[in-house]
Amino acid sequence: MIQEVIKNNENGDEKIINWDHLQSINADIIGWIEIEGTNINYPILKDNDLFYINHSFERKSNSSGSIFTINSFPFEEQETTLYGHNMKIGSMFSDISKFMKEDYLYNHLKFKIYTPENNFIANIFSIYSIGIETEENNIKNLNFTERIEYYKKKSKYNIEVEKDIDKIVKLTTCSYINAKTSPTDQRYYLIARLDKI
Repeated sequence: MIQEVIKNNENGDEKIINWDHLQSINADIIGWIEIEGTNINYPILKDNDLFYINHSFERKSNSSGSIFTINSFPFEEQETTLYGHNMKIGSMFSDISKFMKEDYLYNHLKFKIYTPENNFIANIFSIYSIGIETEENNIKNLNFTERIEYYKKKSKYNIEVEKDIDKIVKLTTCSYINAKTSPTDQRYYLIARLDKI
């Protein structure tokens, strides 16, 4: 049903989204993320109380949950974080783990985020796995510029950045690399520069 409101433009390189219809399904839908060549092709939900950690975009109970953000002003702020489960069936943000392999990463360095106001191209510049508490402690006292440098240094690969970074999106999901707890205390972080299309 949700695919009916999304079409490709004449060139086939961008999506045309019927936001009015999409938001009539759920007013919490504030964007769409698509990473070509992966299973990541989902609506983005605005969340205030982690409701979408175990509910679908239709607000139905679902263990896969949704792709969601708790940012107050998603994609307007300098840094927007998107959360999604790492599902064994390969859905939601499970494909983020594949970016830890160099060949896969360099074949999928760009992805798109659509919102009612703007369309963005995201250029990946960092991928790593770390404990969630460690990550929070590492970045909590850093300003935006310092965070960018931290993300670059943490990255498993040294990815060339073509220009200054003014706005980013940070994708995160569970990682099982060096997991010490159950559920895992580790997270993958995939970070990209956001530019308006």
